[in-house]
Amino acid sequence: MTEGRTGSATGARRNQKLRTRRALVDAAVTLVREGRPVTIADAAEVAQVSVATAYRYFSHPQDLLRETQSTARGFEAVADLPDDPAERVDQLVSRVADLQLADEAVWRAVLRSSLERWTPAGAGEPEDSDDGPIRNRFRLDLTRTALEPLAGTLPPDLHHRLLMALTLVYGAEALITTRDVCELDPAEAKDVMRWAAGALLEAALREAEGHDRG
Repeated sequence: MTEGRTGSATGARRNQKLRTRRALVDAAVTLVREGRPVTIADAAEVAQVSVATAYRYFSHPQDLLRETQSTARGFEAVADLPDDPAERVDQLVSRVADLQLADEAVWRAVLRSSLERWTPAGAGEPEDSDDGPIRNRFRLDLTRTALEPLAGTLPPDLHHRLLMALTLVYGAEALITTRDVCELDPAEAKDVMRWAAGALLEAALREAEGHDRG
């Protein structure tokens, strides 16, 4: 067998694995949208693969939901952001809000799965890092990217505080708050997230200006 044929076979197997993985993730999204619990067996059935095959890719439904979140948000949230910090933050919050408000069922399922990891049976906290929450730093990294133009402008402690504060006003938790607690429709929920983000940024810039004058 030539080297070219070997490479071609390897590439074909890799592509098939990627297709199977994506089929399982898409199946999980389908289950969530239909209001059905996500199990590996059900995802395998929808994806038309064997349960044994599905378990080779995902050992637990929460692992599958975690990748569902990654796929659902697999858009360029920070692509082509403008240079102006206020416009950058506004566009980021708007893009994430549009994504999540358009597919609330998926994001609610992901959030529920994350919260369940905090309460294992018989314990008030995760027992170890493997059983801990499945949340990650994605939103923090997005916000940090949006605030890059201010990294050399704001004092480091203020820049850090703004970074932390902005993560509170958009994302899955903000979706739940605006939609369920405040009972806002999607358009108003998005507007509130944008307004809150802009207000935090404006407050930080005012505080930095006061430091400079002092």
